[in-house]
Amino acid sequence: MADTASDPTADRCKLNATLSSSVHDKTELLSFYQQWSDKYDEDFRPEHYVGPRLAVEAVCELIPNEKRSQVTVLDVAAGTGLVGLELAKNGFNSIDAIDGSEDMLTKLRQKGIYKRATQAMLGNADNESLPKDEYDVVTSCGGFVPGHLPCQAVHDLVRMCKPGGLIVIVMRYEYLTTCEELRPLEPLMDELEAKNPSRWSRLKRHISPNYLLDKEGIVFAYRKSL
Repeated sequence: MADTASDPTADRCKLNATLSSSVHDKTELLSFYQQWSDKYDEDFRPEHYVGPRLAVEAVCELIPNEKRSQVTVLDVAAGTGLVGLELAKNGFNSIDAIDGSEDMLTKLRQKGIYKRATQAMLGNADNESLPKDEYDVVTSCGGFVPGHLPCQAVHDLVRMCKPGGLIVIVMRYEYLTTCEELRPLEPLMDELEAKNPSRWSRLKRHISPNYLLDKEGIVFAYRKSL
């Protein structure tokens, strides 16, 4: 991790990350992101936040370079498009985005990387309008945060991925045990693998240091069942 002792934006990054995870009212949360959107990329630059790199590294481990230009990717909880920047650097050029905040998506569209950007809240019972079996790769980096994507959004990630496709989830490791609303997440993921028929199979579970400043992250990669 870069030395952030003399970096005032590191303190702001930590504060805003903490504030965003403490807002549970959806209207208040969208208002928070409206205010944060102008500073988000500065706060979450690579010296502070390596989630996008970890997500794309996991994808690249499983998709060879010569196939990446033909792969369709959906970036869920895409924010301002930091995962898309990493994907584009690594040869992916057919990338769509979903995020709950239209203000964050405005910043994302300005990067000129994504083909389509959709405002939507996942994990709801009325998400039958979401695409089904459409993407070769579905990523969610930093979306499973208190008050953001609920555990049930995992079903939406699986729904939108093609059979045989990849689903990569990156998040703060501690939330799996310290956050009441996300504590059921990994048991749910295990349940989907154990079902008959299985919904997906796990390819990777890796804990990474300094995911967000000094906080550990965890990377999951799954292949959707055929």
